[in-house]
Amino acid sequence: MKLLHVLFDSNQLSGSFPSTLQLVQTLEVIRLDRNSLTGPILFNFTNLPNLTELYLSNNKFSGSIPDLSGKNLLTYVDMSNNSFDASSIPPWFSSLQSMTSLIMERTQLQGPINATLFSPAQLQSIENLIKLILLTYADRVLSNNQLNGTLDLGTNYGSQLLLIDLQNNSIDEFAQGTRYSQELLLPGNPFCQKVQSSEYCIAPQQKNSSHATPTGNCVAPSCSAQQLPSPNCSCANPITGILQFRSFSFSDFQNGSYYILLQAAMMEAFKSDKLPVDSISLCAPSRNLRDDYLEVRLDVCPSGVYFFNRTGLSFITSQLNNIAFFVQTDAFGPFLFTLHTDKYFTGSNKSSNTGIIIGAAVGGSVLMLLLIMAGVYAFHQRKMADRATQQMNPFASWDQNKANGAAPRIKGVLSFSFEELRECTNNFSEVNFLGAGAYGTVYKGTLLTGVLVAIKRAKQGSWQGSHEFRTEIELLSRVHHKNLVCLLGFCYQSGEQMLVYEYVKNGTLTDCISGKSGFKLSWTKRLGIAIDSARGIAYLHELANPPIIHRDIKSCNILLDDQFIAKVADFGVSKPVDNNEAHVSTVVKGTLPTARLDMHGQAYFQSPETAYLDPECFTTGQLTEKSDVYSFGVVKTAMDNQRKKDSGNLNDILDPTLDLTKPLKGLERYLDLAIRCVEQLSANRPTMNEVEKELENIQQLAGFDNNVERVSTSTTYSETTEESSYHPYTKKVFFEYSGSFPHSEIELQI
Repeated sequence: MKLLHVLFDSNQLSGSFPSTLQLVQTLEVIRLDRNSLTGPILFNFTNLPNLTELYLSNNKFSGSIPDLSGKNLLTYVDMSNNSFDASSIPPWFSSLQSMTSLIMERTQLQGPINATLFSPAQLQSIENLIKLILLTYADRVLSNNQLNGTLDLGTNYGSQLLLIDLQNNSIDEFAQGTRYSQELLLPGNPFCQKVQSSEYCIAPQQKNSSHATPTGNCVAPSCSAQQLPSPNCSCANPITGILQFRSFSFSDFQNGSYYILLQAAMMEAFKSDKLPVDSISLCAPSRNLRDDYLEVRLDVCPSGVYFFNRTGLSFITSQLNNIAFFVQTDAFGPFLFTLHTDKYFTGSNKSSNTGIIIGAAVGGSVLMLLLIMAGVYAFHQRKMADRATQQMNPFASWDQNKANGAAPRIKGVLSFSFEELRECTNNFSEVNFLGAGAYGTVYKGTLLTGVLVAIKRAKQGSWQGSHEFRTEIELLSRVHHKNLVCLLGFCYQSGEQMLVYEYVKNGTLTDCISGKSGFKLSWTKRLGIAIDSARGIAYLHELANPPIIHRDIKSCNILLDDQFIAKVADFGVSKPVDNNEAHVSTVVKGTLPTARLDMHGQAYFQSPETAYLDPECFTTGQLTEKSDVYSFGVVKTAMDNQRKKDSGNLNDILDPTLDLTKPLKGLERYLDLAIRCVEQLSANRPTMNEVEKELENIQQLAGFDNNVERVSTSTTYSETTEESSYHPYTKKVFFEYSGSFPHSEIELQI
């Protein structure tokens, strides 16, 4: 993955220009405009060979104007409204071969203008090239540092040069020479005071382009009030919204070729994702002067039908806001999509009175017939309108009259109908069964797009109230981390509550370390899995909003993908943390175990499928983030301890599938960390962030050989006897523990 765009515009950033950006040599676009950055720009832009767009306007930069010589890929530069030192026009202004827009308003340039400035072949605009610095105090205007002398465009200016804006400078003469036929703005110069009738001295008017991408070679049909003609000349109810581009690299908004290229790129992206799109239309481009964004209206028309169904709507709106859908166009750059409230499905459902008028004119029998026909027509129209509204509203089934509250406010999560999920699981067949738990049953499914998913279906008796279910969806839609199983969608229909998660290929950690999955994990790979799990849990504790306590950390809730990267699962019904409280009191979630804790440091349990509970929970009834740390410590022990044996010999309890013929680097520190995680007092346990850092240090010591071998699932683990061959961890010293636990066993029966 490469970082291409840094878009930090319109924030409240302060300080100096970030010099560390030169370490990211893949950067193509930098937007730091509209902040409060100060000081000189001591930055070597030659370290960014791929830079094409640079926005630094509306800050408080000082010192010299940065030297961009040799940056021949640059197409757009805006350094306006800064406090640079007064200087003449730098030579690099006219030397950059790909430059299309150069905006240097209020940057204290002064002196004469050389005709070579207008010669680059690609230059489209020199916009407001250093307006006079104006500071208004009551009735005084203070001027300082201005472009002056005679303006001479020469005869070799670029044919693509569409705009020259030199307003409010001190230009007193204009050598017209070969007549410049595009837009030249000179208001506010002494030249215009002497020649007031010049066309170049007229103040510009704001232009709004209504350009639209062309329609097909066909005749536009006559559509109903609730429909629009598509570019392919069919009537449809399109998805309508605004595309907002933050790093566009052109200024000629009326040039239709840009929008045609964007239209083709977006259609290609829709087709590659197999989305039911017939055509798209781009129109009404305008420049948002407040944020300096380009805004374009987008209409997406369905294929073969009048309107999109629920799945089509969800996929399209989700993809348009998904960075993976990013359409590569040099002129536009990345975009944001804002969906409009669709007005095409809110029209009147009143039936036509034409049939009644005709029926009244022809007599009783005909009147009755027409009334019947009018009634059928009205019923049909109402049904179609209701269906359209339901299809366009993913939460139409969220009945607010039954104390459900408002529909969830989510972004990037799909709403599925019960029929869709039943179809993709073959009617929830046994073949698709993955497992079952306290919450319900999990099935494997395949969406229409071919994406594999895991569908958790709540069983009777475990349903949440609608308010709790809505809160959970809103919470999970905001949780995104590569080491957490991702929520893709949900279903709240036909008396069902279902959550749709990404499908994780290699199953649970329980199956993997027990040999059921047919894989053999090396010592260093097990360390990697522990680090992945710690990162996911640390995210829940420290970065989720609000923070989340998992409460059910166990090896069967840690899943492994096709690269054996660990993903923590089943945090969906976890307990959010109130930031104003020091602890959380709650009913313990999951299956409660019978646990034996050896105070010499060994923890072993009845089953790896049970939850591991914090000892303090039994006395205080309180669960905290440190409760998750305790459970994680037991999981760490279970990863390398597959024989439940009360022994003082490490050789007797380590997983025999590990290569025990040589020392396992970092094992002592690993076990010490596990022991600290299961300290009886929560205050003595580390945080998950500290656990993650220590595991990373252990991984550095152990190395990065992430070996995974496929073995026969029929492999059995034999007990290692006292007379077994030499093992590097048979010394009793590795079991010495200096903690505060008494040297006895505590058995917790729940």
